Amino acid sequence: MTTFARHHVQPDHITDLTAGFLTREVAPGVFVLTNGNYQSLFFTTGEGVVLVDAPEPLVRFIEPAVADVTDEPITTLIYSHGHSDHIGGAHLVGSDDLEIIAEKSTAEFVESKQDPRRPVPTSTFDTDQTIQKGFRKIQLIREGFHSAEGDVVVYLPEEKVMVAIDLIGPGWVPLHAFDITENMYRYLGAFDRLLAYDFEAFISGHTADVARRHDVEITKEYTFDVYETVKRIHGELNFEELLAEDRDNEQAGIKKIIDVTTQRATEELKSRWLDGPMKGVELWTESHSLAMVLYVRWTD
Repeated sequence: MTTFARHHVQPDHITDLTAGFLTREVAPGVFVLTNGNYQSLFFTTGEGVVLVDAPEPLVRFIEPAVADVTDEPITTLIYSHGHSDHIGGAHLVGSDDLEIIAEKSTAEFVESKQDPRRPVPTSTFDTDQTIQKGFRKIQLIREGFHSAEGDVVVYLPEEKVMVAIDLIGPGWVPLHAFDITENMYRYLGAFDRLLAYDFEAFISGHTADVARRHDVEITKEYTFDVYETVKRIHGELNFEELLAEDRDNEQAGIKKIIDVTTQRATEELKSRWLDGPMKGVELWTESHSLAMVLYVRWTD
């Protein structure tokens, strides 16, 4: 039986990035790889390693991280979505016969971009799928909370591990405009859809930390506080009065409605969350309020 060094495998309470990266074992043979900013996931199957995403900042660490824990080759890469920051290193992963799996609309988007950094997927699907790789059962759940071209949530039911990239950031409020979601309606609904699954480890795509169920729950609480606050403040405004201030310039009046709602909501939200359980309120809450104003006024 081969013994592996596991030099770079660290428990949750240690974050030593002197090597440029670290891994955390979230279930037997299931590892998160991170450089402190980006994350990917890889796991053994007995027949080869499956990798989820290949962010360009991480790609040079993927092979050493895998070799640190197994002699299985990387045989499969799953794209969570088509954004280049998460799959821009895919061209440097594995061998020429690497299997690349993606949701159909993501595959069509990647093919249309003709970006050599993002190889075209070799296998696609357009409904939720359960696939078997060696001894691992893998559920591929079609979503749409982030990318207009489609998102895939990867779920390992037996290991209770879920990968949902760019929904949350453990310990932080979401990035700018709810991580630049392109579908706020789907984003708001994603929390309950994903919390319906039984998971213990949640891989978010960013930070050095593995998220847990409570991270998803607290981000949901924050997100719906933004939604409810913005909706209430927007509903309380006297639109006729605000528009009358710029009677000869209707667009200036609409901008005022957006600006006033955003400002009031931001101030109120900061009063509740600035010293709360998540960092980044001073950085991103204004962008969250603005994104939610646009949703509430024109879509909700």
